[in-house]
Amino acid sequence: MTTTTDLRDLAPATRNPRVTFVSLGCAKNLVDSEVMIGKLGAAGWDLVPDASDADAIVVNTCAFIDPAKAESTDVILEHAQRKRADQQLIVAGCLSQRFGTELQSLIPEIDGVVGTGAYAGIVELLEDARAGKRPVRLDFEAEPEHDFLPRLITTPSATAYLKIAEGCDHPCTFCIIPQLRGGFRSRSTESIVKEARALAASGTRELILIAQDSSMYGRDRGARRGGLATLLEELHEIDGLEWIRLLYLYPATIDRELIDAMARLPKVCKYLDMPLQHAHPDVLRAMRRPASGERYLEILDEFRTRVPGLTMRSTFIVGFPGETEEHVAYLEEWIGRAQLDRVGFFTYSREDGTPGADLPDQVPAREKRKRLVRLREAQRLASERARARRVGETVRVLVEERRRLRRTDPIAVGLGTVDVTVGRSMGEAPGVDGGIFFAAPAEPGSFLDVRLDGSGPFDFFGTAIAAVAPLEAV
Repeated sequence: MTTTTDLRDLAPATRNPRVTFVSLGCAKNLVDSEVMIGKLGAAGWDLVPDASDADAIVVNTCAFIDPAKAESTDVILEHAQRKRADQQLIVAGCLSQRFGTELQSLIPEIDGVVGTGAYAGIVELLEDARAGKRPVRLDFEAEPEHDFLPRLITTPSATAYLKIAEGCDHPCTFCIIPQLRGGFRSRSTESIVKEARALAASGTRELILIAQDSSMYGRDRGARRGGLATLLEELHEIDGLEWIRLLYLYPATIDRELIDAMARLPKVCKYLDMPLQHAHPDVLRAMRRPASGERYLEILDEFRTRVPGLTMRSTFIVGFPGETEEHVAYLEEWIGRAQLDRVGFFTYSREDGTPGADLPDQVPAREKRKRLVRLREAQRLASERARARRVGETVRVLVEERRRLRRTDPIAVGLGTVDVTVGRSMGEAPGVDGGIFFAAPAEPGSFLDVRLDGSGPFDFFGTAIAAVAPLEAV
């Protein structure tokens, strides 16, 4: 008689348990996943890329808008269908926080659920799941002060995200985030600086600060103004860090101290990412967003005056309930006046549990798509002008990778080669802004001066000039 043996049966009985991670959604979710991986690694778990080799699968989900919920659900179902009897399936993140025990009722293969405020307890939760307890943990921490170390960095070796706060206090009528992540809670400066020093010591050169509203940092801890500016000054002194990039500033919480810090501290990237969501005062009022398009233009002008060479990015929602042709025309004209470098557009997603879902005059999906195309075209022209203004500049570039392109790629045509090096300047955030392509080989994580010779629809191509020395703190 012939028998077969599963290779797993031959493995030593004392081998470490293995875990696979799937991280979906935003950079804040990615940091949460990296912290969970680090904590499990410290507890003796091995990270493996293939779910078929894992004893546990953790899916860190997103639930911000309908497409994100659909993607998260599809990934959970895919792993539930393939799950072995001796595996545990854990669902973490925003979808868990929003639907809690309902997920286990709908998908019985889920062995444990952990929300956005309890992920630091992933080791204990997995132990309970392996014991058959089917744990659900959804409580928010009063302060996001759990130890973020050790942490496994999954971004390119020289770049790391650092979360400076959790949650949000703003009452935007389209947004479910306060329900998913709780109220705004700043981390202590000591906790952030400790993590930043550890990241720099491990090779991080670009530190990207993230929060739902980064410019609000410190206000819940008693700093009426200048909280983020003070933090930037401390981070600026850390040896090894070259760039400090800010993501997701909020127009009502930006203060003069922050603008001054961006102008004064050479390590702080001359880069502004400020989601505005709309410009017409009627729509902003319905969204419960601050100020107006005219005030936003004043803020942009102040940044441009104080921080020469600043690159500006924003996001806008198209088709919010009650938005009219007049509102769209106003935003279209405003985009031409604002001359932002880059903009992301999203059609409004009607989310149950938000005030916006109950508003009258919901815009039909077809009309949303028409408006989206119209506004994207207005921004395309503005972005072309912005890229043209930068051609001829020499910029400092952080090298990320060596890549082979197709010969028909516009960037390859511009460079005359298909073997290129790709990097980013202070003006490009990872994952959303394109890159800078040049022919000279260079080591990932190094810095070079690159002259911008031209651009494609999203990227620049140029000529490497020379390596540059690290910036010195001032």
